[in-house]
Amino acid sequence: MADLWNSAQGRRLRLQLFERDRKANAPCRWCPDPIDYSLGPYTRGGDVMAWSPEHVKPRSLYPQLALEPTNIVAAHFHCNSSRGTRAGVNEMGTPSRAW
Repeated sequence: MADLWNSAQGRRLRLQLFERDRKANAPCRWCPDPIDYSLGPYTRGGDVMAWSPEHVKPRSLYPQLALEPTNIVAAHFHCNSSRGTRAGVNEMGTPSRAW
């Protein structure tokens, strides 16, 4: 899974996601400051505030969602890498009871 973005499918998806987020001017998922899309997608040694594809549900825990666009959101590279493999926030809130 480490080579996700190095495969042809991964590179294509990464560019599609960058364009999706750039057109929407999507803010960072985690800080949520604006992302400077003129920096382009983050590349090794690049600006850590550049766009980076962030998996809401980590690939290590949910490998079946690794290439699912709805599981990938915009983030600064710095925020993305600082988060590590912690699972995403429960966006539905706290359930009123156990179902």
